[in-house]
Amino acid sequence: MPVAKDDIVQRAVASMVAGQRLDLSTLATELHISRATLFRRAGNRDQILSAALWWLAERSLAASAERWRHAWGERVRDRDGVLRSVWIMTDHAARAGRDPALQKLLAEEPVTAIRALTDPMGAMQPRMVTAVRTLLERDVATGGLRPLVDLDTLAYGVVRLGESILYADIVAGRRASVAAASTLVTALVDGALQAG
Repeated sequence: MPVAKDDIVQRAVASMVAGQRLDLSTLATELHISRATLFRRAGNRDQILSAALWWLAERSLAASAERWRHAWGERVRDRDGVLRSVWIMTDHAARAGRDPALQKLLAEEPVTAIRALTDPMGAMQPRMVTAVRTLLERDVATGGLRPLVDLDTLAYGVVRLGESILYADIVAGRRASVAAASTLVTALVDGALQAG
């Protein structure tokens, strides 16, 4: 049975979760394929890292959404008035901040990590924008909210704002902060979504 891109990405995730630096030669050997085949099926190291990071992020977002459902069911806001989409994004960001694989990558290969996380042509950022848009759409539909900007633009703004604060230590020499990112994202979303 041929090795598919998903097989390569999942093996890369397993390597990262095990605390290993992603090495394409090792990855190809473990999958019993050549490096050329690995590249043809999954791309270069940055592309594989980006896909692996999205694989982890997608599961983290799903876990955060499940935590919301467990606590608040189908409500659009929690008891403090925090919008479901913002709560899920904040919970996901906090989980990412504690994820050993991501934190090791950021510490050991900061430039590579930022490239894999924020490349607009990579697997991570465009899919994160789509995921955030989906969260926002759901809140708009069930919460009777009226967006002041199109949701694609709002989702992109939320992701880019979150990236700039969550990775501030690497991209700007400033302190990274989930709490600050949450406050700013909340202000942005609450300001852009008005009660219908």
